[in-house]
Amino acid sequence: MPENNIVYLGDDSLKGAAAYLGGVLTQAGQSFSYVPTAQPADPALLEREGGLIILSDYPAENLKGGVQEKIAESVRQGASLLMIGGWESFYGVNGGYETGPISAILPVTCKKSDDRMNYCQGAIPWVEKEHPCLEGLPWHEPPVFCGFNETALVSGAELVLSARLLQIRGDKLSFAVKRYPLLAFRSVGKGKTCALTTDLAPHWVGGWVDWSWGEKRVSAQAKGGNAVEVGRSYAQFITQLAAYLSA
Repeated sequence: MPENNIVYLGDDSLKGAAAYLGGVLTQAGQSFSYVPTAQPADPALLEREGGLIILSDYPAENLKGGVQEKIAESVRQGASLLMIGGWESFYGVNGGYETGPISAILPVTCKKSDDRMNYCQGAIPWVEKEHPCLEGLPWHEPPVFCGFNETALVSGAELVLSARLLQIRGDKLSFAVKRYPLLAFRSVGKGKTCALTTDLAPHWVGGWVDWSWGEKRVSAQAKGGNAVEVGRSYAQFITQLAAYLSA
């Protein structure tokens, strides 16, 4: 098994969008190997029987030559896979995960056309089911995010959070009737997969990156990356999700 328990692929670079997730993982003491979006994946890095593989804005085009199948086999042998939303995740505009070995193990089904939901009035994460990665967080005072990939829940998958769209008309605030999968889990062989359909970096993350209520903000920086400052609840959510999936 590779030295680091987590391998993180995508989000441009640690000098760009990856500074957020990479910084929070570093601040939490969770070591990881990083592959920027422009770099094809090293198959040896993805052959594992445990730990966590994160794909975030990392197009399927970079996983040629049987690499997707290696990831799927690693999950069946006990690893976890987390796909985070974005323009190069799920279908997106350049994701390419609507078919293939990774598509077959995700807890959601990807659309076969542009699935981006860019929503100017925002959406909130709505708790559908209690889960260890949600513990101790103020979900009764949720953050607002402004985009996600539209997907459908796979039969037998566990839906933990839904996206609920806000509707603002003058001084009246309501929710749209339809809910969309936001955070879902699925058991696959000895491992598990997770889909978080929004992004953890701007712009889709919206106010989620600042989620904190009167608490001191968190300063974080991955080795070789830009420094970021984020809300404490945002950092706690990422830390708990990564810890659950990499255990």
